[in-house]
Amino acid sequence: MMTYVLWYFMITAGFVGCAVVAAWTWFRFPERTAQDVVDFLLPVDMEKVEALLDPVAEATLRRQLDREEFRQLQRKRIHLYLSFVKRMAHNASVLIDWANREAEGNDEKMIQLAQELQQGAVEVRLYSLLTLLKLRLWLLLRVDSWKVIPIPSLYDVRELGGIQGAKSYDRLKTTAGFLFLEMQQPNFEQLFQNL
Repeated sequence: MMTYVLWYFMITAGFVGCAVVAAWTWFRFPERTAQDVVDFLLPVDMEKVEALLDPVAEATLRRQLDREEFRQLQRKRIHLYLSFVKRMAHNASVLIDWANREAEGNDEKMIQLAQELQQGAVEVRLYSLLTLLKLRLWLLLRVDSWKVIPIPSLYDVRELGGIQGAKSYDRLKTTAGFLFLEMQQPNFEQLFQNL
């Protein structure tokens, strides 16, 4: 009896694995070029990100608002930061695709910049993953509405896993800009607007 269950499980896992590989192959974006990158990036307002993560601004809001008003506002602020982190993760994914393509070239300087871009993008993706997990856990458990523990602070997600999110994203933008300049792309300004 147990062997039949194990056998069915293995067959099902094989079919699911094949379906995932087939879907990934079928639906993935073809090789991303520098011209493709700009159109697929989502703008991230770093001033708003910094404002959300500012401990002084958050402490001021805590003092100015009563506990219930601050709880409601903090939940909205968590949702807003969550949307920025999703955009950062998306942009890092787009840049990883592009850097992978450029790393296969022949020019040593381009290869080095592409590898730096890959490393920066992976760092941002890791920060995004950790932040998304933490924020979604806060939202799932509705930690902001518990009366016994303090209301969560967005400053707590400024750095996760030894990665400072805003600084890592700024470095990623800079590296992408250097690679764009090295490739002499005409839409450099648009790259920075969309990042």
